[in-house]
Amino acid sequence: MANQQQQQVQDRLQVKREVRKIKNLPTVPGIVAKISRMVENPETSAAEVGRLISQDQVLSAKVLRMANSAFFGMSRKISSISQALVILGFEVVKGLVLTSSVFDMIQKSMAGLWEHSIGCAAASGAVATLLGRDDAEEILVAGLLHDLGKVVLALNLPEEMRLIMAKVSSGDVLFYEAENQLLDFDHSELGQWLAEHWNLPESLAEPMRLHHRPEKAVLKPECTAIVHIADIIIRAKGFGNAGDMLVPPISMAAWEMLGLRKTDFLPILETLEPKLASLCDITSIS
Repeated sequence: MANQQQQQVQDRLQVKREVRKIKNLPTVPGIVAKISRMVENPETSAAEVGRLISQDQVLSAKVLRMANSAFFGMSRKISSISQALVILGFEVVKGLVLTSSVFDMIQKSMAGLWEHSIGCAAASGAVATLLGRDDAEEILVAGLLHDLGKVVLALNLPEEMRLIMAKVSSGDVLFYEAENQLLDFDHSELGQWLAEHWNLPESLAEPMRLHHRPEKAVLKPECTAIVHIADIIIRAKGFGNAGDMLVPPISMAAWEMLGLRKTDFLPILETLEPKLASLCDITSIS
């Protein structure tokens, strides 16, 4: 028994060493890197960024389709990229460009992960809207990207992913618990590496890193708490597949920090339902 446990420890250490040597992290699309540089320049106008995105007709169509879906709930039609930039903001449109670029990557990594990601984004937006936050759209994007560490895992460690999926198939262990048991880390750590690799802002990076441990968030604690709660709400609704079929408890620290009450669930769900109805519109983007 002792020898078996020792071998398991050695196996986990070996896997961890392999992951730390990963070089083929998904590459941030060149256009996003260009947009990031332009956004950092205070003299850059929405029209200039709009012209850059508009050079790619397929990408432009995807961004406009997402921006005009019920997902964002805009009261008027967005007809140009520059208009989307003015209404949604630079960071949100950059997130949409990034999301459009990793769409296929998410689709191929885990069945149901894209639907779960879209659902978490919608729930994040619903919670943020209830709280009256003026960065609701950016928090929505954070919800959309929160599980990208699973994509890194699927792309780089397919055999370990198979073992994790086999373990969660028993129905009594969460995906991130199985990851920690088998690998001594979970997808949130991989998400952190990816966020650093892509030079994402903390409003997106910290929820990717700490959505299972929102009480540890320091730089963007409220954003991280919202994504954490949204993740659990969408799991409870059985929308998409985050890798397991369990619903973890909500962090009371996150709940209390946001000042939420039990009676807030109903208005959140009332806001969420029409957004989820737009899922087919968004997932048909290709």
